[in-house]
Amino acid sequence: MLHSTLESTITVALNALTVHERSDASSAEQMTEAGAIDALLDLLRSHQCEEASGRLLEALFNNVRVREMKVSKYAIAPLSQYLLDPQTRSQPGRLLAALALGDLSQHEGLARASDSVSACRALISLLEDQPTEEMKMVAICALQNFVMHSRTNRRAVAEAGGILVVQELLLSPNSEVAGQAALLIKFLFSNHTLQEYVSNELIRSLTAALEKELWSTAIINEEVLRTINVIFTNFPKLHISEAATLCIPHLVGALKSGGEAAQESVLDTLCLLKHSWSTMPIDVAKSQAMIAAEAIPILQMLMKTCPPSFHERADSLLHCLPGCLTVTIKRGNNLKQAMGSTNAFCRLTIGNCPPRQTKVVSHNTSPEWKEGFTWAFDVPPKGQKLHILCKSKNTFGKTTLGRVTIQIDKVVTEGVYSGLFSLNHDSNKDGSSRTLEIEIIWSNRISNESM
Repeated sequence: MLHSTLESTITVALNALTVHERSDASSAEQMTEAGAIDALLDLLRSHQCEEASGRLLEALFNNVRVREMKVSKYAIAPLSQYLLDPQTRSQPGRLLAALALGDLSQHEGLARASDSVSACRALISLLEDQPTEEMKMVAICALQNFVMHSRTNRRAVAEAGGILVVQELLLSPNSEVAGQAALLIKFLFSNHTLQEYVSNELIRSLTAALEKELWSTAIINEEVLRTINVIFTNFPKLHISEAATLCIPHLVGALKSGGEAAQESVLDTLCLLKHSWSTMPIDVAKSQAMIAAEAIPILQMLMKTCPPSFHERADSLLHCLPGCLTVTIKRGNNLKQAMGSTNAFCRLTIGNCPPRQTKVVSHNTSPEWKEGFTWAFDVPPKGQKLHILCKSKNTFGKTTLGRVTIQIDKVVTEGVYSGLFSLNHDSNKDGSSRTLEIEIIWSNRISNESM
């Protein structure tokens, strides 16, 4: 009946077969064996009963056993031709043909078939033709399956102009479309097949998608982050690019606002960039490190709150990012001397940096300074110690009240290290405890209290 010249007869047959397929799970195979697929493809190509034919065809290919039958392999080319045919006007027919290709692409063998190249071209053509949101999702998901299993299909997508088409879809107002577009890009660039198509513009598009999603919905698109990571992993040449540098603030934003999956992707990507700094031109490496330093407080928080699996990456980043060490001498306690009044001040030194000194507080054994001093470092001063010497200025010279030595590695990961520190001095024979109240901060900014 499907081969009838009467459209009314064909319509009756299609309706009956559709009902039969829905009510009997085994009927799909029986129809296929009876030649239904060839008949349905002929109807599509002749533009007869396109919607009904397409619906039944898609239902048949949605059956796993039908996809394993030899006839399915030969359906890819006719479906592609139908989508590319300028006489194809039926939008439901086009959608159902694209769905049918999506069904076929789920079978790895069919996704690798020689005719799948024409399917990729047809689906890209569909995306270029201002399709509906539903059509975009169907075409993108079908392409994902085709390119996932075949280098040839990846190249077919690229040669058909698909890279630019998918980049535009990254900025779709539909977050689901944007996420699936990012996933398609990840599959396209999951190896070096398309290395000549990798560009700064691709990174810029992904960055723009990340920014758009955060501003419009306050949601971090994890698929975009994973795609950025895959591209930076497979194409290290992009690390040095201006696009990579401009991407870093958005990665830091995702690290701050995203969930664990987003944070993990960002940590991986920042670590990739970090490993390249030693081989980059100094100005580029320094620029990227300075921008990434905005993540210091977030990384310090992750060290306290996130899973142990994050710690190694967060710690390695913290110990290579430029930052500021701010030491605030708040007050002294019990700084009395055996003779004379106490006119206390403190002198601070760290490594080869210029020493700093507080003001002198006269006639007070519990002086308050509340003075902060900041040193900027290109990398944290690992293994170095902060030396604080407390003295009293007298008429006949200066008397040492004691010393404090603090290992500063701990503050890099913790952010803030504070408390009462005892002043050590050999001549303090009365057994009284002289202390300084000190706060030490490692951050990406100079403290407001610093001088």
